[in-house]
Amino acid sequence: MSRSTLLLPLALAAAGCFGQVWAEGSALFPAETEADTDTDATTTTATTSAPGEGPDEPIQTATGEPPDETTGPIGSSTTLPDPVETPPQILAFTVEPDTLHEAGDAQVSALVSEDTVALQLLVDGEEVWAGPPEAFAWSFAATSQAASEGTYTLELIARDGEGLSASATAMLWVSLPPTGAEKCAKDLGAGLLTAARYTDEALIVVGTLAGAATVWRLDPDNCQPQAGFPWTIAQWTALQQALPASQAVGVAVDADGRMAIAANVGTGLARQPYLAVLSPAGALQWERLGPQKQTYSGIAAAEDRFVVIGETLVGEEPARFDGLVESFDAKGTMLWSDVLAAPLPGDDFVDNTNKLDEHPRAISWDEGRQALVIVGERRVEKSPPTEWTRAFSAQYTLNGAIVGSWTSKGLEGDEDGLFAVARCGASHVAGGWVRTGPNSHAPVTRWLDAQGNGDKRRLDNLANARIQGIACDRELKITAAAVSNSAAHSLVFKGSDDSFADNELFEDATLMAVDCDARGFCAAVGLQGDQAWVRVQHP
Repeated sequence: MSRSTLLLPLALAAAGCFGQVWAEGSALFPAETEADTDTDATTTTATTSAPGEGPDEPIQTATGEPPDETTGPIGSSTTLPDPVETPPQILAFTVEPDTLHEAGDAQVSALVSEDTVALQLLVDGEEVWAGPPEAFAWSFAATSQAASEGTYTLELIARDGEGLSASATAMLWVSLPPTGAEKCAKDLGAGLLTAARYTDEALIVVGTLAGAATVWRLDPDNCQPQAGFPWTIAQWTALQQALPASQAVGVAVDADGRMAIAANVGTGLARQPYLAVLSPAGALQWERLGPQKQTYSGIAAAEDRFVVIGETLVGEEPARFDGLVESFDAKGTMLWSDVLAAPLPGDDFVDNTNKLDEHPRAISWDEGRQALVIVGERRVEKSPPTEWTRAFSAQYTLNGAIVGSWTSKGLEGDEDGLFAVARCGASHVAGGWVRTGPNSHAPVTRWLDAQGNGDKRRLDNLANARIQGIACDRELKITAAAVSNSAAHSLVFKGSDDSFADNELFEDATLMAVDCDARGFCAAVGLQGDQAWVRVQHP
């Protein structure tokens, strides 16, 4: 029995004989040694302390007042402290990179505590994203100096299930070059570039180098050729007939990154169309050489196939041409071929003697409408026997059925035509020329509706010029490559009535094509002096 137990009988015997009680108590409980006393005291401290009694656990009463020390513990009226409610934690909140000096994306990332159930992202006080933390994904898109220049404050707000919140901020600085400023340019040797196509890894350009069809893969950021390029037809072909003079006229890239190159082999009316599909590294997958008196002018990649356009010679003295459309599967098997000739859907005239020419110039694949969009020039009879050149568009299904066409009525001038077409948002834009009088051409841009109608147009006052290439950037601004007798223009604009965002003039140059990448950079290709030339500009 401990000493604390002993106190109770002592208290009860206070009114009796103290000596007798002491003697009897001493007999029952011998005196404790000093060692026994020390051991008993330590055990008592460890075992009898109740919550609130220890030196680090102050007693908390129901009213929140400390108890009276003379009364000791209060027992059942003692309460534990209320738990402290803590908000969620934002452990990290970053923007990478935090400074953009050219068009591109800045990725926002965050690390939050497990009790976070919702996130909200604000940019300069406006909400741009909200949702659960596991779905958080957002990036800032810097698209041009006019649209994106500035300093931005990003605020992330994290909330838990109890409604408590925490916030953190990050800064982003955007300072971009003006629209049309040169990013890089490169002379690629004596020759001519005719087509360009961006991928995520490269800017692919094709044309002629030293009289042979050639493909280059260029670094999209500095225009320098990647390892192993340029690559000429003599280095990949297994066909001896393809070795004479050749010129690549189009390039397309499929979902696997394979490069399909449309070219023509030979000279004059005896030329032959040639199609080769190369791996991203340049290895030949398959090739095909077509018959004489046919040529190619463009190519597009569609679903598991490549579709080429061109023309076929149907008469001589004078030379007469019909359009040609051919489709090949991924292994090189021809799926279908069609002659594009009058009458086309919507024509109000016939061509029983097949004397009217059709010249397809460019093709684009419209994935949304599952249609191939073709543009070009054709001859029509305005009032027999008078013939005029008119711009036209035609639409094909993937199975080779022509489902619609449009032919210009010549409202803008005596004659007109189209040389280029590109996807732009939900529709297509096409570029070409309008002529009034014998020697005056002006560049024209046409917006094609779902039926291919190109009556909506833009005319620019650039004497004796025509648009050879056209593309659309991330902001849906249009970049057009226009050429005149001795110079080239790189034109940038948005709508049919807008002023130029940029108009760059290049003396002693020809521009043949243009393409834009996912960031908005646009590459124009052609010739400067006697050099195959590429120039990339800022959006």
